[in-house]
Amino acid sequence: MRFIHKKAVILIVAVLTVFLLASTISQGKHQFTFMERVVVTLLIPVEYVLGKVGHGLRQTGLFTGQIMTVYQDNQTLKAEIAELRQNNVSVTEVLAENARLRTMLDYRKGAPQFDFVTAQVIARDPGTWTSVIMINRGTVDGIAKDMAVVTAQGLVGSVVSVYNNAAKVQLILDPRSAVGSLVQRSESRVAGIVEGNGSNPVSPRMINIARDADIIKSDKVITSGFGGIYPKGILVGEVLDIINDEGGLLKYAVLKPAVDFDRLEEVLIIVRSREPVAMPQPAVQQTVPGQAIQSGQPTLPKGAGQ
Repeated sequence: MRFIHKKAVILIVAVLTVFLLASTISQGKHQFTFMERVVVTLLIPVEYVLGKVGHGLRQTGLFTGQIMTVYQDNQTLKAEIAELRQNNVSVTEVLAENARLRTMLDYRKGAPQFDFVTAQVIARDPGTWTSVIMINRGTVDGIAKDMAVVTAQGLVGSVVSVYNNAAKVQLILDPRSAVGSLVQRSESRVAGIVEGNGSNPVSPRMINIARDADIIKSDKVITSGFGGIYPKGILVGEVLDIINDEGGLLKYAVLKPAVDFDRLEEVLIIVRSREPVAMPQPAVQQTVPGQAIQSGQPTLPKGAGQ
């Protein structure tokens, strides 16, 4: 309503101005000067108010435009920051992957007796988190059952099931696994079997060790090569503790695995090994006194050698 009143006042003043000017022109130059002063006097407050209003509107428009510009710049900066953060995450992930792959490549170069296929861990069984993993290589990549799986750090496990483009790997942490092993220390060379420990899933144990066997804490345990699955010399873990079996003549060693299974992302499958495989010797059959026949071996006189 106030705006309408202002418009009415302005209109009335304008009409009066025109009327007075017309009267002044018709009456002569002397009256024009007097009326001009009257008109100017009347119009100055109105023009002042209108000037202030117009200036305020211009300033408001400029301020609103600046706010919109700042808002748009803010949104653009937010988008750029989000993109930079994502790029930083991607770069960090690529660098970490490159570091892992470089380590694996160095391991492959240092083990020319093996032919490897690199695979990624794509899944874990929630019910057997520490026992089984799935990898993204299968029969089309030359993977077969009972192939050994390793990393640059040591032994992971073996392939137990194979599909076209995937395979299931049983870890050495699985209580159902059994790895022929021996103590790496030259003064010891004690042999045993490493199996998963159901009561402590992250710490396998080396069993079937004689009570008086030479094995101590911090000993390194490697694969023995017996059984035909795991080549000899792959690091299995380190001895953390030695415990005597109750009421028996044996003891077992608790191991810290060489592989960090919680951070397992890539693995190497040994598809071919040029290492000789150590197999259990067949039983000796007695034939005639003083002689023995061993499968695939010539007859040796008794006492000729071991």
